[in-house]
Amino acid sequence: MKALKKGIWILPILIGTALVFNSCKKETITPDAPKVTAPTTAIDVQVGTTADVTFQVNVPGGFLEATATAINGSATVKREPDNGSTTGEVVVTFTASNTVGAGSVNLKVTDKNSKFDDATATLNITAKPAKPKKDVYSSPDGTGTVTWSKDTVYILRGFIFVNDGQTLTINAGTVIKGQPGQGAGASALIVARGGKINAVGNESEPIIMTGLADDLNGSVPDDAVQTWGGLIILGKATTNNIAEGGSKQIEGIPVDETRGLYGGNDDNDNSGTLKYVSVRHGGSVIGADNEINGISLGAVGAGTTLDHIEVFSNFDDGIEFFGGAAHLTNVVLSYIGDDGLDEDEGFHGTVQNALVWKKASTNQSSDPRGAELDGGVGANEAQKPFATAKMANITLYGEGENTGLSSSNKQTFYMRDGYAGSFYNSIFYGFDGPMDMERRTDKINPDDSKSASCYDQWLSLADGGYGNLKIENNLFYTNGVTTNDSTGFANVFQLSDETDPVKEYGVEQYLMAHNHIVDPGFGSGSSKFTPSAGDVTTNLATGLSSFGLEDKGYKGAVDPAGTPFFANWSYTWTVINR
Repeated sequence: MKALKKGIWILPILIGTALVFNSCKKETITPDAPKVTAPTTAIDVQVGTTADVTFQVNVPGGFLEATATAINGSATVKREPDNGSTTGEVVVTFTASNTVGAGSVNLKVTDKNSKFDDATATLNITAKPAKPKKDVYSSPDGTGTVTWSKDTVYILRGFIFVNDGQTLTINAGTVIKGQPGQGAGASALIVARGGKINAVGNESEPIIMTGLADDLNGSVPDDAVQTWGGLIILGKATTNNIAEGGSKQIEGIPVDETRGLYGGNDDNDNSGTLKYVSVRHGGSVIGADNEINGISLGAVGAGTTLDHIEVFSNFDDGIEFFGGAAHLTNVVLSYIGDDGLDEDEGFHGTVQNALVWKKASTNQSSDPRGAELDGGVGANEAQKPFATAKMANITLYGEGENTGLSSSNKQTFYMRDGYAGSFYNSIFYGFDGPMDMERRTDKINPDDSKSASCYDQWLSLADGGYGNLKIENNLFYTNGVTTNDSTGFANVFQLSDETDPVKEYGVEQYLMAHNHIVDPGFGSGSSKFTPSAGDVTTNLATGLSSFGLEDKGYKGAVDPAGTPFFANWSYTWTVINR
C-alpha cells in the first residue's frame, strides 16, 4: 500500500518535468524571416544621375547583410542597420544608365539564421532637360572678356578667337560644340597671342569640347572624327623658327589670319589654364596637309597650366607642340588618327603622366606613330633652342596591327630633325614598329659648327656630340620583341637616314644598359593601362625635380597601386569599362 502511494506521488512530478521540458523547447523556435518593404511610388531619376532609394526592413532574427541589384542602372548599398538590429532602413544609391525608360532596384535582406526576404522599387529614368543653346559667331572682335556657363551649350560657328588682351573663362561642366565643315567652313576655338583661356573643370564636371552632332549619349560612334576642328592655343614663348624671325602661322588656320601667329621671347608666357578638359571627335581639314589637331600648342609658355587633359578620337594628332616651354601633366590621348604626341620646332617644356592609346583600327594616316618627335623644320632643324623636352611616366600603348605600312612609317616613336628630348620611367608597349633615331651629317648648328642631328644630340660631349638626348629607366615591350638582350634591343631600335652599323650598335648597347625589355603586365577593363610587373617600381630614374618633374615611384602613366588619373572624368575611362 505504501509503495502504491509513493508511485502516485511521483507521477505528478514526472508530468510537471515533461511540461517544463516541452516549454523550454518552444523557446528555441527560430524567429520569423525578415520583411522588406519597398517605396510604394515610382522614383524619378534623370539619365546618368543618382537617386537614393529607402527600404524599410523588419528583421526578427537579427540583421546580417543587404545586397542590391538594378535594372537599367547600377545599385550600391549606402546605409544599413547595425549588425543584429531587428528594425531599420536600408538606403540604396541607384545610378541611372543613359537609357530613358523603366528601371528598378531589388533589395535582398538576410538575417543571422540565413532567412531572407526581398522587395523591388520601381524607377522612371527620364531625359535631362535640354539646356539652352547659344551660337557664337566668328568676329574680328573676338569673344571679348566673357564667362561661359554650364547652364548653356555653346555652338561655335566658325573660327572663334580669344583676342589679345581678352580672357575667356569656361566654368566646370560646360559643353562646347563646333559646327561641322572643312576648309573655310570649319570651326575651332583659338586663343591668340596675348589672350587667355581659363577652362577649369573637375572630376565630376569636366569641360567637354566636341562636335555639334554629339549628344554625349552615343549619337556618334567612338571613332567619329572631323565633326569639328579643335582647340588651338598660341603664345609668346621661344621656338627655333629662326628663318621666320621667331614668329610663324599655326597650321589649321587660314594663312591670311594674323591672329594665327605664334612665337616670341617669353618662355614664362601665360595663356591661362586648362584643367579637366576633354576634346573629342575633331580634326577638320583646312587644306592639303593642313589639319587641325585635337589640341595645338603654339609657343605656349611655362606660365600656362595644362593638367588633366583628354583628346579622344581626332583625325590628325592628339596634342602637338610647336616650340614653347609648356608643362603638360596627366594627359590621355585615345583613338588618334595620326600621331598621339607630336613635338616640333624646338619644344623645350615637360610632359609627365601621359597615356597614348593608339588603335590601328582608328588610324587615318599613312605614318601613324605613338609619338613623333621633331627638332625643327627645314633650315631651322639645327637651330637653338634645341628641342630638349623632358618627359617622364609616359605610356605609349599600341593595339592592333598596322598592315600595309613599313617599319619606317609605324614607329613606337620617331626622333628626327635634331630632336634632343629625353624619356624617363616610361613604358612603350604593343607597337608593331621600332623606335627610330635619325642620323644626319648635313644639319650643322651655326653657333659651334657641329652636326645637330638626333644621333649627335644623343652622342656625348666627349665624343663630339651634345649629350642632350636620354632614354633611360624605361620598359620596352614592342615590335614583337620579348628578350632582354642584344638581339632584343637590335630589333627594338633602328638608326635611320644615314645608317652606320657601328654607330647603331653603340646606341643599342646604351639602351640595353639603361632600359629593360619586359612585359609590363597590363590588365583589362579599368586596369587596361595599369602595369603589374615588378620592374615597374624598381630601377627608377630619380632626381627628376631638376627638370621640373616629380619622382613618382613607378614607370608609365598609371600608378600600379592607385586609381588612374583619367578615371571617372574622361571618355577613355568610359570606353575601357564597357
